[in-house]
Amino acid sequence: MPKKVLRKILIPTDFSKLSLESIEYTLAIFEPEDLQIYLLHAIDKAKIKKTKTKNKDADKLLGEIKKEAIKKLDNIADDYLENVYNVETVVRVGEPYSEIVKYAQQKNVDLIVISTHGRTGISHMLMGSIAEKVVRYSPTPVLTVKPEKLQLILMEQEDVDEQLHIKLKLNEK
Repeated sequence: MPKKVLRKILIPTDFSKLSLESIEYTLAIFEPEDLQIYLLHAIDKAKIKKTKTKNKDADKLLGEIKKEAIKKLDNIADDYLENVYNVETVVRVGEPYSEIVKYAQQKNVDLIVISTHGRTGISHMLMGSIAEKVVRYSPTPVLTVKPEKLQLILMEQEDVDEQLHIKLKLNEK
């Protein structure tokens, strides 16, 4: 069986510092000059409708948000992907996880690289996780990246607490 070469990579971003670490991770794994990177930002249209102001209708507000998103994507491409010859930036509107999965299929990408934000507990249950939904629904392989700073915070706050509770329960018996 021929060896699969991963060249077409989709990197979704919400412009947070955590999401940008997936770019750095991708460049650490792959040779930049061999890649076709698709840098995608998905605007959640449901949130736009909720934030409609008196002076602007939803369509005008959405147009402004799209223009700003395109500028941010272009800046990220210039700052982080200068050594990648083939970079395409795209803004989609809709349910973020769904737009990511659909775009990956449309472009026939080889891999989606997405950062996790580490939400847990009630926050995770209420908001859900875009990365988790992408993993669940995407037929395209997905690499999730947990940013290093987040790994340390989660280890200290949650894993240790959980282990302490287990040890306390064992000691009580």
